[in-house]
Formats: sequence, structure tokens, C-alpha cells
Amino acid sequence: MSYVTHIQTVVNTAFADIEAAITARKLVDAPAAREAFLGRWVAQAAKKQRFHHSVKADLQLWVQRARSAGTKAALEAEFRQIQSVYQAWFPVNAPANNVMHTQLCQLIDAAKSAQWMVHTDATIDRKVRVISEGQHSLTVCPDATQAAFDSEGVLVKPLSVYVRGPENTFIDWAHQAGLAPTKVTAYKSIVKYHAEYLIWPQNQADGLMVMPAQTTQK
Repeated sequence: MSYVTHIQTVVNTAFADIEAAITARKLVDAPAAREAFLGRWVAQAAKKQRFHHSVKADLQLWVQRARSAGTKAALEAEFRQIQSVYQAWFPVNAPANNVMHTQLCQLIDAAKSAQWMVHTDATIDRKVRVISEGQHSLTVCPDATQAAFDSEGVLVKPLSVYVRGPENTFIDWAHQAGLAPTKVTAYKSIVKYHAEYLIWPQNQADGLMVMPAQTTQK
């Protein structure tokens, strides 16, 4: 099984355990009580290594957030968004679809149409600075792109995309193109001042995809 399966198992199990506790009258069905339950739940899940190691980092992040924010950690809202988005993108028992070069082109065209500066011609093999003159920009290394797609235009290895601009806008374009990027860094990538995202073969990432600003489905 893949990460996309394991992360769905986590959130689905969390909600099943909440409902079981409510049914057993061990938990009051109220927002603050449910949030407190999830804070304890993620801590126990991490401590007991209840789930696959691929979701370990997610659990640790949620544990830290619950400890610092308590019932304001908004774990339930995030879990519900993950559940909704992943059910839409990765239906149970449905075959995974290949990611094609045409989908990357659709993303690039969206940036061009919005008058972003788009850089797809310069090799990126060291720390570089892209001069965008204050414009939002999208950068993709042509050599990396050629290596990432096979002769039939199928993505066969993860590809980095560098972005300087509103994340929500970029993610909306990516999702419209059928791409589910993960985020590597918000700022300190090999392209100065640009965030780095990865697009994955068949959208089968090893970490949580960047969620849309709202729980819109693909």
C-alpha cells in the first residue's frame, strides 16, 4: 500500500474511534471535546506506532500542534479536509492514473495566461536566482523535465517545480491539471526566493499533498 492509502487509514480510523467513544458515552459529542479527543488520539497513535511509518511525520506534527494549541489545534477540520480530498482524488480500489507531460503543460500555460514569468529553458543544477522584477514566477528545469518523463510523456520520477507567488493560486492550477503536488520548502529552495513543490508519478506522493484553500474536489 502507498502513503495515499495509509493517510486515509489514519483519518478514517480517527473518526471511527470518535464515533465509537460517543456511542459508548465516553465522549461528549461537542466540538471542544472532539478536538481534545483527537489531541490525545494522535499522541497515543504516535507513541504506540499504530500506523505505517510513512505517516509518522504527520502524526508528530499533529501531536506538537495539539500540545501547543489544545482544543484550538483544528485537527478535526484538517482530518475532514484530508478525508474529503483524498476520497475524491484516490477512491478506494480505483486504479491510479498516470501523470502526463500534457498536464504539466496545462499548469505552465495557466501561469503564462495569468502573466506570471515562466522559466522552462534554463538548466537548474546549482543555486540560481531568477530575475522576475517583482512578478510572480514559475520555474521548471528542462533537463529535469526530460529525465522525469518517458518517451510516451508519462511521469516516471518526481519532478520539482519552483514557485514564487500565491500558493493557493498555484495549487488551484495544479489541481485543475490533475496534479497533486507536495511541498518541499516554502522559501529556501535551489531557486532563490522560490518555494519548491514536487509532482509525483500517478500522484502517489510519499507525503501529504498540499490541500486546496477550500475543500473543493477535483
